[in-house]
Amino acid sequence: MRQALDLSIDRTALNQVVFNGEFEPGNQWVAPSNPYYIKQFPIPAPDVTRAKALLAAAGTPNPVVVVNVVNSPEILQVAQVTQAMAKESGFDIRIQAIEFASWLQLLPKGDFESSLGPGWSGRSDPDGNIYNFVSCKAPPALNSTHYCNPNVDRELDAARTAAAPDDRLAHYRKVADHILNDRPIIYLYHPKWLWAFTSKLTGFTPLPDGLIRPQGLQLQ
Repeated sequence: MRQALDLSIDRTALNQVVFNGEFEPGNQWVAPSNPYYIKQFPIPAPDVTRAKALLAAAGTPNPVVVVNVVNSPEILQVAQVTQAMAKESGFDIRIQAIEFASWLQLLPKGDFESSLGPGWSGRSDPDGNIYNFVSCKAPPALNSTHYCNPNVDRELDAARTAAAPDDRLAHYRKVADHILNDRPIIYLYHPKWLWAFTSKLTGFTPLPDGLIRPQGLQLQ
């Protein structure tokens, strides 16, 4: 069913409708523009025919899926667009809007069928974007799906100790092979940080985590 849902979503169209094309469609824990993106596993093209066939083979041609959604205009719109896309494959997605604090309380308990929230703010190092969300040792507040795969843990731990980027990438490729098949998380998009500042400011370097480093900044 997760694969069918994944194939029902047109990530490019979602980005255009909800974010005016300003964000970056994605299917992994880092964006396609990131050096640690696994190019061997690109964003899947939507395939409604295949999604319908998968649901039929599973004996659930019209599954009902309740999704807890953070009650914010942007996230609700993501849910509504996804709902409309998935309907073409036979899904009946029922959106349950929940205040952010209540949504957070439900996550560690696993008290949800599916969940959609504001996502992760992002880290410059890929480990910060994946380890605590899928590792067996991760806190339930972050690994809210309670996903645990010893093979994934082994590769994540190895990536932490690998010095060369190519070596780390090889370990993350094995992680992606498991994660993109098991789909504890279905990744949809990556926010882009939009900065506006006076031309008098020099020394500003935008970084992927969106945090401003004051070192080197000068106002002329």
